[in-house]
Amino acid sequence: MNNHNLNLTDAAISEDRLEQQETRDIVFPHQLEDVAQIAVDIGGSLAKVVYFSRTPGAPGGRMNFVKFETQHIDQCVDFIYNVLYDAYHGQIPLEKRVIKATGGGAHKYYDLFREKLGVEMEREDEMECLITGLNFLVRQISSEVFTYDERRAESMQFESTPAELFPYLLVNIGSGVSILKVTSDTTYERISGTSLGGGTLWGLLSLLTDAKDYDEMLELSKAGDNKNVDMLVGDIYGGDYPKIGLKGSAIASSFGKVFKTPPEERKEKFKQEDISRSLLYLVSNNIGQIAYLNAQAHGVQRIYFSGFFIRGHPITMNTLSYAINFWSKGKIMALFLRHEGYLGAMGAFFRHSTQSTRIQSFKENFTRIEKISGSSLGAVGSLDEFPTNLAAFPLLQAAASYNPDTTDLSKSVPLQQYWFDLLDRNLASLTAIVLQHPGTPRSATDSATRASEFETMYRGHLRRLRQEPTAYGILSVRSLLDLREQCLREMGFNDVFAAVKEAENEAALAGLSILLDRLDALPDDGARIDALIANVLAGNMYDWGSTAVQELLRKGELDFDSARTRVGRPAEFDNTPQLKARLLLDNNTTTQLPYRKAMIFVDNSGADIVLGILPFARFLLSKNTYVILAANTSPSVNDVTADELRSLMRKISDPVLKLAWAQGKLKVVETGMSGPCLDLRRVGEEVVAACHGVDLVVVEGMGRAIHTNFRAEFKVDSVKIAVFKNPQVAKQLGANMYDGMVVFNAAQEP
Repeated sequence: MNNHNLNLTDAAISEDRLEQQETRDIVFPHQLEDVAQIAVDIGGSLAKVVYFSRTPGAPGGRMNFVKFETQHIDQCVDFIYNVLYDAYHGQIPLEKRVIKATGGGAHKYYDLFREKLGVEMEREDEMECLITGLNFLVRQISSEVFTYDERRAESMQFESTPAELFPYLLVNIGSGVSILKVTSDTTYERISGTSLGGGTLWGLLSLLTDAKDYDEMLELSKAGDNKNVDMLVGDIYGGDYPKIGLKGSAIASSFGKVFKTPPEERKEKFKQEDISRSLLYLVSNNIGQIAYLNAQAHGVQRIYFSGFFIRGHPITMNTLSYAINFWSKGKIMALFLRHEGYLGAMGAFFRHSTQSTRIQSFKENFTRIEKISGSSLGAVGSLDEFPTNLAAFPLLQAAASYNPDTTDLSKSVPLQQYWFDLLDRNLASLTAIVLQHPGTPRSATDSATRASEFETMYRGHLRRLRQEPTAYGILSVRSLLDLREQCLREMGFNDVFAAVKEAENEAALAGLSILLDRLDALPDDGARIDALIANVLAGNMYDWGSTAVQELLRKGELDFDSARTRVGRPAEFDNTPQLKARLLLDNNTTTQLPYRKAMIFVDNSGADIVLGILPFARFLLSKNTYVILAANTSPSVNDVTADELRSLMRKISDPVLKLAWAQGKLKVVETGMSGPCLDLRRVGEEVVAACHGVDLVVVEGMGRAIHTNFRAEFKVDSVKIAVFKNPQVAKQLGANMYDGMVVFNAAQEP
């Protein structure tokens, strides 16, 4: 969400119960937003609130999450009161006087909410809300679903969105356990359950330990050793029992060692930590076995676990995972969700009649984070709504297996540290740029305050991710750069490079006609294509997102001619001859026609788009190829946006480009992106619609063609063209700094 009107009066760093080095929310007590809808899920332990807000005059909106302990339900009511009455200045419009609610507390506290808030509280079925929330999250939010196994080097591994979601089992573990078989968005049945659930664990631990709440009990279990309490297979057989596939470490009898110990020695011998661990294993293993048996009986391969019992707690998830893996002989994995604590509240939220037709697509924003409990492995962000639908790029060769990220940083600690250090080190220079170009007119004091808060916010996230690399999902260069852009926007810096882009566009436009005259004067199309490719690579050097290039630009050491000479052309990254052969086909001697329609994913403003991409597009247009230029929807570094590109096209005086623009043979579409990288799993509806008839895809720029999509395959011919402007990435992929990359791939026969 773009916070153009951010009010920082009395802004403060939240002192919520986060660990010392965790990122803390920045609270804006005077930032008034249009709160569209509110939903609440009131369980026995926690009350979870989801509310949707819009900043007046800005597109899209934001889904926010917050939780309260149910024993302090008054705090929850007061919070909702303040959100509603601050947003509407004490007068809630009649159509807003409804709160959707689910969970047992929706009945228990029904009168309290109505009396204190003066709103209608409509209660929704708990199980239906859980399913609705799960279906939404699995489809919309990347890195939402994960598996957990402590035996792996990477204990958390994230799942891609399944091609077919249904059928699945939802095992909801609250005080008791309900097992639902879900066969569509609207059909499900409760097929089983057990009374041995979270309430069992909590109740028995309350009797057997001094722990005062559930989180304290889970912390006790972390320090425990169940072997001191449980009887293992090895205690009976002296080791493994291979004939029936049991290891000596398997539990033969939960609490089996207790009865052999004299009563007077039990309190001394059995520690509370060991008891906690043993009891957690007992309940989790029982639930896991029941879940698997139901999955087997109903022929279901996907089992999602949810409920207060889990809370992102590693030992709990590991035990459930072990049970499912053991009983299924490795064929099924237990699936968990980062937002699992908010499934019910989100499902209730979507029961608002106005939401079902208005909600578009969402992307997670981690500037403000929430953990369902102190023991949770991951954190969740708010969800920013796009004013357009996002969908998979239709021309991907294998959308189900597509992964945008060239480097999964979670697999390499040295790479993690490199990027954390680089981005941390560059914060000071970026803040200086922010202060020089704050975007919207503000006082110097206000800009300095917001810039400092941005630096604190982003550095706090880097600190957290150093400790928990998978806290926000799959860690990649893309995710780190997107997070930086989110932090800038959150502090009101929506387009810090606006002035830079405008100046660079004007300077590039001034030289465009001379460059085009030189191209037209070349003897043939072969020489022309060589020059066009060299120009695209030279233009891509103008990148304020690259630390090394920033330095060149600041010192005035980069102009278009010097950029051409800096770019290397190693043979292993240069398919220009193959691309030329395809573009130079003679229609009189071959059945292969020129390209009908090309889609070019563009990168930077200035020389990149004006002197690099537009001349290349002009050449394609001269061959009767329609050209679609796909540009960012929202600003990011010095990337050109779709709106800026449309404005730029109206200033072009070249007759070929001008006529193509007027006739609709040259168009601009929005990618739906707001960062420097390109995730083709979710692109804007304009891109999807424009794909019809496209037989050439061009992906340009380091963020789009190197950090992401380096290995992407397409159903049609494709060109990936960029310059390596980061030494680590260049080394990783076998290139040198400032090497150019022109990778042409012909469409594979189906």
